[in-house]
Formats: sequence, structure tokens, C-alpha cells
Amino acid sequence: MRNALSAAPRQRLPVAELTVAAFAPFGQVIECAGRSSQAINAASSQRFNDLAQLEADADGRLALSIFQASARRAPFALDTLECHPLGSQAFVPLHGQSFLIVVASARPDPQRIEASALQVFVSQRGQGINFRRGVWHHPLLALCDGDFLVADRLGPGNNCEEIDITHWQLGIDR
Repeated sequence: MRNALSAAPRQRLPVAELTVAAFAPFGQVIECAGRSSQAINAASSQRFNDLAQLEADADGRLALSIFQASARRAPFALDTLECHPLGSQAFVPLHGQSFLIVVASARPDPQRIEASALQVFVSQRGQGINFRRGVWHHPLLALCDGDFLVADRLGPGNNCEEIDITHWQLGIDR
């Protein structure tokens, strides 16, 4: 399995709770808690507006997809960082399941271990996230099997840059 190492990674990254304030440099937390709403549909529903600022360049378009994710197992070995320079990317778990989010404060140098530039968050039930355009992050780290609604940019051009960080020997215990 791609996320398992025969030997434990040398350095473990701490995991923080996902909050609006802590995640703000990287994008938005998609959640209803603490947000205002309005009654709609003869007051049978509540509408929470503008929970994420979805982005796409002029040549692309926003699309909704479903990712069927398999659970990853601890210790989580980090192997790739990616960014999407042409549009944002949002993940909303369809069954409320928690997942891990790894982000970098800037484009890492793949030749130099930059553990201090990485932050790890764990979502709580009812939380999704939207990565801003160009934010470096690890691919989805699901803690249990489940479906994720994903909103991202489709269209011409390379909207996924990747860096191999397997040799950094970083991991997450959770």
C-alpha cells in the first residue's frame, strides 16, 4: 500500500483540530456551525449561503464530482504534495466522516525536508474544506471508507502540480 512504510517514518507531524481561523490561510472550512442561515421552502429548510469561495480561471469551469475514498491506516506516510494553480478544490464528506488535511504554507523545495512548513488538521463531523487556488496540500487522507463531494476546476491546462516527498520520511500518528 502506498501510504504504509516498512519502517516507521522518522518524524511525526502534530495534528490540530480544524477551525475556521487556523485554516484561513489555506482556504475555507465548509460547515454550518456558527454561520447564519435563512429559512427557505416554507420554512422546512435552512439555507447557509456562501460557505466557500470556489475559483476557476476563465478557461475552466467548476464541476462537482464524487470521490470514493478508501480508509488510510496509521501511521500515515506522506508521499506527495500537490497544488491546483487554475482553481480551488473543495472536499465535503457525504456521510460526515472525519479526514486528515495536510497543507503547506508555501511551495516546498522537494530536495529539502520542510516539515515545519506543513500543518495537519483533522476535520470534525459536518466539516468540509475548500483549498484556495495554488495551495499546496497532500492528497485526500480518509480515516474511514466513504464518499466525498468534490468541487474543482475542469478544463484545459495543467491544473495539478505534484512534488514527491516520500524521501522526507514524514508521517502522522492519529
